[in-house]
Amino acid sequence: MNYEEILQHIHQKGYRLTSARKHIIQILCTQSDYLGAYDIYHLLEHNGTHVGIVSIYRVLEMLNDFELLQKEEFGSGGERFRLMSPAEQHAHQLICTKCGRSKELDDCPISYFAKTIELQSGYRIQNHWLRFFGLCPLCQSENA
Repeated sequence: MNYEEILQHIHQKGYRLTSARKHIIQILCTQSDYLGAYDIYHLLEHNGTHVGIVSIYRVLEMLNDFELLQKEEFGSGGERFRLMSPAEQHAHQLICTKCGRSKELDDCPISYFAKTIELQSGYRIQNHWLRFFGLCPLCQSENA
């Protein structure tokens, strides 16, 4: 979903389109990496916009409840979020556990494995996604 579609979705659910909500959604729409509430806070402050951290958490919770966000736990780094994209109905990602950067894999490395699971389990797999968690090259060089 793009910025306008998200705003329309929120309005249709009966929620007001506050400036805080609009600013937070704008940040999420411009970022492809996973962001925590404080990441969003700092990006907003950098843009000259002040939104309280509690408001950011509330907007993230609302968007997550609407199933518009993808949420990941990053150990001691807490929860991070990014907007759900249509492609993520079948996605394979590399996700950095330190900074939250993510990279989509272009092909499906487990198609054969999924077929084997179907044959062994009797399930008809309708969808899957695969996520690998580790340190991106940038974070690895910082740790060296």
